[in-house]
Amino acid sequence: MALQFFRVYSPWAPEVRLDCWRDALRALSANECAILRSFSHQSEREFLVGLRAFLQDWAATKLQSWQDAPEPPAPTVQTLGALLNGLPLVHQEIVFLTLAGYSPATLEKTLRITPAVAGEGLGRLRASYARVLERSEDRCLWPSTWIGICRAARAGGQKDCTPLRQLIRILDGQASWHDKTPAEEHRTKCLHCLELWTSLLEVVAWDRARQPWPEDQIEPLMVDTPAMPDKDHKSLLDRLFGR
Repeated sequence: MALQFFRVYSPWAPEVRLDCWRDALRALSANECAILRSFSHQSEREFLVGLRAFLQDWAATKLQSWQDAPEPPAPTVQTLGALLNGLPLVHQEIVFLTLAGYSPATLEKTLRITPAVAGEGLGRLRASYARVLERSEDRCLWPSTWIGICRAARAGGQKDCTPLRQLIRILDGQASWHDKTPAEEHRTKCLHCLELWTSLLEVVAWDRARQPWPEDQIEPLMVDTPAMPDKDHKSLLDRLFGR
């Protein structure tokens, strides 16, 4: 899943992405896995959303703005807000994830929508972001700028924002209309909640598509990972990799 993140949100070649994940693992496992322990462990999806946020923060220290595509110009928080303003919620999700780097084919699977609905949601992007709509692969044109937008959105949460756990209940169909409707109405006006919701959709899609790694591919990643001092229990990293 980390390599999938780097595939979408970085300009790096596959071998560089693997080195980046190795470096990120070192950061995650430092000080007896202090960062990993700070993630929510109430559910796997909460944990994965936390891991994705960490990877964005980590990648932000490595990416440079010159690595972003010069054309079309990268969106800003302000121009993104203008694009989203007044759109139905599903169209906001389509616009947000398209600018994040996802192709229409992937959007249809992630959002479980028809090609017709996907096409309707892309209407506002055709004038300024035609090149974005031409892609068949999933890769962000402006990883440095887009990750900056996502980090700004995460930092902009308010007291009335919907907690991640409640978003998971909505995604699972476990929330009543009394809880779901206000949350969805709020999300149409809140970049923080839209970013959090789409990050949840992303990790669910990545988790659904992932394949277990062979042991001989995992071992090289773990060579420089500090061992946990308690040998009587499996470390958090061991559990994370299913060892």
